[in-house]
Amino acid sequence: MGMDVHGLNPKENKTFDDFPILKEMESVDFNKKWEILEADKEKTAIYWKQKDEFDKANPGVYFRNNCWWWRPLWDYCFSIDELGLISMETYEAGHSNSGAGLNDEDAKLLGALLLTEIANGGTEKYQAEYQQRLDDLNEDDFSKHYPFDIDNVKAFALFCLESGGFEIL
Repeated sequence: MGMDVHGLNPKENKTFDDFPILKEMESVDFNKKWEILEADKEKTAIYWKQKDEFDKANPGVYFRNNCWWWRPLWDYCFSIDELGLISMETYEAGHSNSGAGLNDEDAKLLGALLLTEIANGGTEKYQAEYQQRLDDLNEDDFSKHYPFDIDNVKAFALFCLESGGFEIL
């Protein structure tokens, strides 16, 4: 299971017009798109390259983690939320695909908080303590499957800043 986090009103730094193959493929029926791509390996390679470039240029459109990565990230967001941006209800719902999320203002504040914690070393300290807790667990403890990483926090922070608010689906 994955957590698909969608920006509600994402900042668009580059448009589909900047990526002609991506634009073409996104305008056709889902099944037709895959038929076309299956038949043309060169177009497929260009499509995926443009998709990656579009996603990097527009980090507020979409963020995805599988549940193993998402849950520690969302726990971390809640743990540093000194402003009360994430209510207990939103925190709990954020561990499922129920549509929980934050509005534009709160998403920007969360993104700024996350980047501040990265800059001041708080995230690095948290990561080290988190990893030590995992290392101290028995080998058969299921919790060992839930990683935490600063780069994932940074990617989510950038998403938050440019998302225009988000929902977790």
